[in-house]
Amino acid sequence: MSSASRSTTRAITAGLAYKGLEQWAPSIELLERAARLNSSSYEVHYELGFALAEAGETEHAIRELRAAEKIRPSAPEVHNQLAQLLAKSGQRELAQKEHAESVALASRGDPHAEAGKFNTQANQFLATGNASRAAGAYREALRKDPNNPQLHYNLSLALDQLGDKSAERRELEKAVQLNPDLAVAHNQLGILAMQRGQTAEAEAAFKKAIASDPQYADAQNNLGVLYSREGKDSGAARLYQQAIASDPKYTKAYVNLGLLLAQHGQVAQGEQQLRIAIQVNPSDPGAYTALGMIQGKTGRAAEAVETFRKAVSLEPNSADAHLNLGIALVDQYNRTDGFKEFSEAARLDPRSPAVHYNLGRFYFETAQYGDARKELEETLRLEPNHVPALYFLALAAKQDNDLDRSTQLFEKVIALQPDNPDAQFLLGQNLEHQGKTAEAVVHWKLALQADPNYSQALYNLARALRKSNDPEAQQYQDRYDTLQKNQQISDRVEQLGNFALEASNAQNWPQAFAQMQEALELCGECPEAAHLHKNLGMMYVRTGKFEQGQKELQTALQLNPDDNDAKQGLAAIQNATSAQSK
Repeated sequence: MSSASRSTTRAITAGLAYKGLEQWAPSIELLERAARLNSSSYEVHYELGFALAEAGETEHAIRELRAAEKIRPSAPEVHNQLAQLLAKSGQRELAQKEHAESVALASRGDPHAEAGKFNTQANQFLATGNASRAAGAYREALRKDPNNPQLHYNLSLALDQLGDKSAERRELEKAVQLNPDLAVAHNQLGILAMQRGQTAEAEAAFKKAIASDPQYADAQNNLGVLYSREGKDSGAARLYQQAIASDPKYTKAYVNLGLLLAQHGQVAQGEQQLRIAIQVNPSDPGAYTALGMIQGKTGRAAEAVETFRKAVSLEPNSADAHLNLGIALVDQYNRTDGFKEFSEAARLDPRSPAVHYNLGRFYFETAQYGDARKELEETLRLEPNHVPALYFLALAAKQDNDLDRSTQLFEKVIALQPDNPDAQFLLGQNLEHQGKTAEAVVHWKLALQADPNYSQALYNLARALRKSNDPEAQQYQDRYDTLQKNQQISDRVEQLGNFALEASNAQNWPQAFAQMQEALELCGECPEAAHLHKNLGMMYVRTGKFEQGQKELQTALQLNPDDNDAKQGLAAIQNATSAQSK
């Protein structure tokens, strides 16, 4: 889950952008949302009143301008707008009074009015994406009106877009010093603290935002995200539900609640929340992304592909959207289209570690080890402690027979992830090949601590310790024999088959293919033949070798016509080859 971004900022800037285009309906909707989030903002009420007036909603416009007038009675422009609308509605006496007040304030050269002019210019710059000029204009406004909390908050919006987090934090702190009830400023201080890992400070800031505005959905959602990260899931769920009650159109809370429910095994309930989010806002790509992830994890890969396609259509310039679609396509064995999506993601965001990692893994699984190394090394340049990239680089070095490099990389993996049984086992394997059997034994034991049923670790420990007459050898042999019996594996064929599956799970494809093929040669027409052919066929499909995969799966079906897995594998090959031919 990700914390909510600055909804107030987006609502204001997008509302002003629509205003500039004279598209009053979306402008009003967004500015009304901004008014709910920041009820003490003069500019929001003023701009909303202006938009309502242009849309012909005179009475509603007068109410918003009156609200703006209460916040800043010295602003001549609000009196001028009120004078025009009151005259239009037949309230001539009130109109004349407002007009006189506007003229009087303008003639005085009120610094608040001058600040308002700079603020209006800055809002326009911010709405058109010119954050640098917006920041300059907000600073000019603050020179005229230095104790205006709203101006300090507005400047923080521009600084946020410029990426100047320290200056942004200073402006927010000034804003809440001047107005302790400015909820939006407390909320953003909480977000900045959460980004720095200062959870206590973030929690305090979000709670202040909620205390200032008990219906503040953004802050409720953000505090829920913080609690979820700390493992306080029940508290997080309550906050997401509160955010939904505060603003039934706030889709981020539906998404976060849906993902949380799915994580706790309540998949149907979680999916229901995501579908409500989509119903509330059919244009929210985040809701489709979350739904696609749940579908993928629950074995509905084809549905996930279509859901991620929708997310891409809504957000075509999002690298993450293309990456998610690419992963789903590869999971459906459509490697050609999956690679296209990975490549587009890399074009859109060449600095994304996740994109380079998935490209590297793609190349590794198709035995393009040079390209795989290039992408995985770029992943590590961008994110030095990316464990999966370290793991695959270690495997690539192992395939190149560069055991020293492979060993160094596996050591980095287990330093970051000591409970990774595959890394512990493969590191031990490297060490044994380097003549360091005692060290290998240590890592095989650690592999068993992480996974007591890791059969290859048991087998290797029994074999290695027997050579040194270590009495522990028999203990591991007994465990291995028991495990083999429990799994109904009684001969070398079944042993090799399991070793091959473990190697494939570890993405060690050359070893997996070699062991499975050896098992088949030894097996001949043994009872395990159908199972072995099916497993080998599925491994070929996973690595894009469709012709070989089809041959093995057809053989498996000849031996066992009721094997539904083999049938599904053949269907996946047909779908993938059809997609490639289009």
